[in-house]
Amino acid sequence: MDKIFLEGIRLGIKVGTTKEERSKPQPCRLDLTLVANLDQAGRTGELEGTVDYARVFKSVEKICLDETFTLLEEVAYQVCCQILENFEVKQVKLRIRKLQPFSDQLDSVGIEIKRKRRNVKK
Repeated sequence: MDKIFLEGIRLGIKVGTTKEERSKPQPCRLDLTLVANLDQAGRTGELEGTVDYARVFKSVEKICLDETFTLLEEVAYQVCCQILENFEVKQVKLRIRKLQPFSDQLDSVGIEIKRKRRNVKK
């Protein structure tokens, strides 16, 4: 299957296990891999035959900037569900990292999840 990448998405997300952490946006980086059939777009050169990754980006940005989260897992799950519900993709892999974690001895902390269309529960 074919893949679309959106890498290095940098957003300030209100995420953390304490009220203090959630009081201000934490710098985060997201990397997305979308599995979809890109054959029609390759043959026709038309946007309608592919996944509009500018729309995907705006969707991710809206979720991350409008909501407050306790865990990175929560952010990742909601982003994946939104993409699977609104775009013609078969699978989403998301890697999300906090770029300023709890210790200056770490560059980042994060998680990676993969969800297929059949795995999503509303």
